[in-house]
Amino acid sequence: MKPGHIILLCGSSGAGKTTTLLKLLESLKSHNLDCRGVLCPPGFTKADKTHIEIMDVASNEKQLLAELNRDQTTRLATTTWKLDPAAVDWGNQVLTKSTPCDVLFVDEMGPLEYERGEGLTEGFKALETRAFQLSLVTIRPSLLEKARLRWPDAQVIQVARENQAPIIDQLNKIVLGAS
Repeated sequence: MKPGHIILLCGSSGAGKTTTLLKLLESLKSHNLDCRGVLCPPGFTKADKTHIEIMDVASNEKQLLAELNRDQTTRLATTTWKLDPAAVDWGNQVLTKSTPCDVLFVDEMGPLEYERGEGLTEGFKALETRAFQLSLVTIRPSLLEKARLRWPDAQVIQVARENQAPIIDQLNKIVLGAS
């Protein structure tokens, strides 16, 4: 695999894209790879998803990224989530310093980034440097066509709850083969 390879992990909300990447990151810790970027794990109260954190992959530092959009604000928000501007800025700073590296994580390039030019837009710049061996990017099915136009050589892996374990195995083989 040549440097700068991008894998798009595509799946609907709740399919397990972030969970898959968190498990993969954990399995890579013993391999002395320079892993950087951001992951955005969900937070739950009982069984309900109530917030989203943003995590610096290199340091494991976390901040609260988003809470439920109960007041239906539109500034830096979707219909479901209201993002904290300071956490978004912090995530963008992390992404700015993420390349070069062995494995770049960008979770997620979503509607804010693609449709409104808001959110974690430094993810686009980090990906376009191609200054990594491999990048793993989460994306929703509704944005896959736009991502494929931007990165036509990207590999697409469809993620669903029932196929997480084999995908983690597949990604481990890809990552370790690229390093």
